[in-house]
Amino acid sequence: MKKPTLEQIAKECNVTKGLVSRALAGKNNVSDATRERIIRKATELGYDTSKLKAHKVTSNRVLLISSSRILFKEDFWQPIITSISSTLSRNNLIMEYFAFDEDNIDDETIKKLKESSCSAFVIMHIAPKKIMDVVLNKKKPVVIVDPKTFYSDATQFKFSNYDSTYLAVQRLIEQGHRHIAFYGSDSHSLSFRERHEGFMACAEAHKDIVKPYSVIFNNDNKYYSNEEMLLEVLKNNPITAIVCANDIIAINAIKTVFKLNKKVPDDVSVIGFDNIKTGDFMSPRLSTFNIPRQEIGEEVAKYVANSIKSHQIALSQIVVRCDYIERESNIQISK
Repeated sequence: MKKPTLEQIAKECNVTKGLVSRALAGKNNVSDATRERIIRKATELGYDTSKLKAHKVTSNRVLLISSSRILFKEDFWQPIITSISSTLSRNNLIMEYFAFDEDNIDDETIKKLKESSCSAFVIMHIAPKKIMDVVLNKKKPVVIVDPKTFYSDATQFKFSNYDSTYLAVQRLIEQGHRHIAFYGSDSHSLSFRERHEGFMACAEAHKDIVKPYSVIFNNDNKYYSNEEMLLEVLKNNPITAIVCANDIIAINAIKTVFKLNKKVPDDVSVIGFDNIKTGDFMSPRLSTFNIPRQEIGEEVAKYVANSIKSHQIALSQIVVRCDYIERESNIQISK
């Protein structure tokens, strides 16, 4: 792919060429929101993002490692990344970006990572073994945000996956639901698996009154659904509520329920997880668990800054509470 010009990036972002140049060079006179928007577009167009820098303040650098796909997810990941960048800047740290293509991690990508010099690493959700081996070998502080898999040699910032879905089932039981399904993919990520575990734990605690159903699909195709599987379970069982591994899965579940000529929440209640914007705009508005993205970014950056300052690699699992937001997609039914 031919390297995009600054003019192309500027045109796509509807900004000036000079603004693009300043953003990609890490100059201070660019807002965080504009900088992140330009970086996303540059990555999308094929620009080499491995050397991009945030504000230039000191020689201490933090390398943020992310797949290109995640950089494009404005609703979910960008608020966290922006918060990390701005908080690191306030702590006199530079944040550099290292983006990779999940489907094409070649020798040149690994070479660039090996040659990178930084004081700490922040990994967004997923990093293939090739990349993790290089990162861990550098013996620097490593923080993974919402890890896809478990790594004992890195600090992990996780969401309250288990506790939150436990509370979701508990809330549905309070509303009179007795036949409750979990819809998700255990193999997709650690978060999804922990949410399923929380669901099963609450169902087990109320086994005298609750009948649980697990609708678990393979998400290798990134469709976040298996409509045929869910249709089969809904047709053959008196399910009145579905707890979903995330909001996208919940939205797909609602579409599947409608295909059975049933209504949400009148016939089937649905609860998601993540609090993406789409869930608040749909009808009915989706009940969900909010991930406090700005606060997570701030805490990640503070943790990294303290690790660099203390010259210590502390390994921890930090669980961030995700509060329940009840909207219109689940209701009280007769017990």
